[in-house]
Amino acid sequence: MKPSDLPKQDLPKNKRTSASLLKQIQEELKSHSESPYLDSVVLLAHITGRDKSQLLANPDPELNPQQAEALEQALNQIQTGMPLPYLIGEWEFFGYQFIITEDVLIPRPETEGLVELALDWLTEHPQRRTSLEIGTGCGCIAVSLAKNISDLNIIATDISSSALQIARGNAQRHRVENQISFQKRDLLTGMDDKVDLIIANLPYIPTEKLKTLPVYNAEPTLALDGGLDGLVYIKQVVKSARQHMQPGGAIFLELDEDSGASALTLAREVWPGMTLKLSQDLSGQDRYLSIEC
Repeated sequence: MKPSDLPKQDLPKNKRTSASLLKQIQEELKSHSESPYLDSVVLLAHITGRDKSQLLANPDPELNPQQAEALEQALNQIQTGMPLPYLIGEWEFFGYQFIITEDVLIPRPETEGLVELALDWLTEHPQRRTSLEIGTGCGCIAVSLAKNISDLNIIATDISSSALQIARGNAQRHRVENQISFQKRDLLTGMDDKVDLIIANLPYIPTEKLKTLPVYNAEPTLALDGGLDGLVYIKQVVKSARQHMQPGGAIFLELDEDSGASALTLAREVWPGMTLKLSQDLSGQDRYLSIEC
């Protein structure tokens, strides 16, 4: 169905304060968003062309007829299942704006924690400056690492050509394209390089669990479905990573909150004697597995 075919929202065209407009948008988004207030601010900033801080500091935008129409169409699309990041074409991650399309997974706050763990390790090991990101998607992890470690060299891989095109665009947007080599690969297949750091946010949601979540069919299933136990790709990487690691290197992986214990058991079997750790996200859930060689 085209946006023009969708029913129109009853948004008055008369002048109104952004506070009342934000409240109305927030109400419209309540059943379609985990953070309706923040999403309403992002959407209105996109429609008006103002950044979020300007909008909150001066909450009195008057929508012209084109902006009012654009807002109605945007709300229609969101209510029919279109995620806001795909609608506006970009999303914030780690303080940076990234180009987003329906070919890539929408960056999540949990993944910022994965980047922070990697940056802490790289800061503690200044002699370690080669990295591999598996399943780069829009490139948000690789770009964020490169922006914060100017002498870091990264190989970023993905099985999707479309995702790699978007990731390259994001690297160029943030002027770190000289630090990142983008390669089309299925996990570690055909990889000859050895690196100091491997980092990955692989598909990790168990198949049956995924089918119960709002994200199912809204974002690329290929980037979400981790198989029966959520560990099908994580197992492959953990088992094959050794031949691609420099001595003294490290691996950081993002996990489903219910898979931490199983992932840690797997790592103990494959990497005996290594320093292994489960770390939690901001909500206290087991989210990250680290392996230090």
